[in-house]
Amino acid sequence: MLRTRSFAIAFSLALFGAGLHTAQASLNSQQTGNEAPATQLATVSTSNTSEKHPSSETEQVSLADKGSESMVGLPLPISRALEQGLVLESQFHAESDLTGWVLSLDGQFTLVYTTPDQRTLISGALINEAGQNLSERYAQKYFPKPDIALLEEATYISIGAPKELNLPDSATAPVDASPDGESTNTQAESGAEPATEQTIEAKRVIYAFFDPSCPFCHLAWKAFQPYIDKGVEIRWIPVAFLNPESRDKAAAILQSRNPENELTESMRLFNTEQQPTAAVKETSRRQLQSNMKLMQRFGIQGTPGLVWADESGELKIRSGMPKLGEFPHITGLPEQPQTDPGLFRFR
Repeated sequence: MLRTRSFAIAFSLALFGAGLHTAQASLNSQQTGNEAPATQLATVSTSNTSEKHPSSETEQVSLADKGSESMVGLPLPISRALEQGLVLESQFHAESDLTGWVLSLDGQFTLVYTTPDQRTLISGALINEAGQNLSERYAQKYFPKPDIALLEEATYISIGAPKELNLPDSATAPVDASPDGESTNTQAESGAEPATEQTIEAKRVIYAFFDPSCPFCHLAWKAFQPYIDKGVEIRWIPVAFLNPESRDKAAAILQSRNPENELTESMRLFNTEQQPTAAVKETSRRQLQSNMKLMQRFGIQGTPGLVWADESGELKIRSGMPKLGEFPHITGLPEQPQTDPGLFRFR
């Protein structure tokens, strides 16, 4: 049983005060073929999502412009949240007769749900019996669309940015022969500048929020490797919330003189005693906190959290470990062979 904590709970429930009935459940990620992200906390079983609530994906009530009248008839847990300073952006019909609520605080958005009797508030990801992340779908539909350029503010480690060798003109000159028949290097003799590498444009850039303790992030790292070899750039954005060790592991990467190598080493030694750790410095703490806020801003409900722009420039967001068949859509490349046995269950 994978037991985790959710940043959504820390965001919303810490402000609600006592008296709320909050449902939390741990997930066994082995129970479905579609692996659950590490941060999913609440599950809802639905047998036919299209028949039960045909309006759940189309009906949304915006409350931002209704003023004080919107407070009338609200469930008590939602009213208490508003009293604590949260802003109610909208509500919508969710599956299993739940009501979904979009709340915000200082530009950060979160989803919560209330039960039909309006007495119980649920915070966390909703997963149906098919393994679909309903909260991810709701977040993408009802959260205000962020600009992918916001992720440039993140602290990330770039892996796979293609490079080309920039050769000086003399490097391509013919090699002269010495009087004794031995060749000589004209570049060395002339004092020409050595060859240098320069970054060229990646075929696609993908931002990946990850927790160093997240097993699904480790699997995503493996699955992306053949696509990186083909010219895709992955910008890995560290967050730390699964357990206290996550912060130390993230700090080892952020504080390293060579974060790219340290990230690779952390993934290679994942879930072993040798996985690098370091005491968290204040700068790293602020970076992780900022990254977490961005993760929430994009409505990501679990790690790994993937953000990219597709071939038409449309923003795409994906929470959790994708199926292997989804990687071509994410990367914009043909499906690449995967040889790691740990990935076979994602076929």
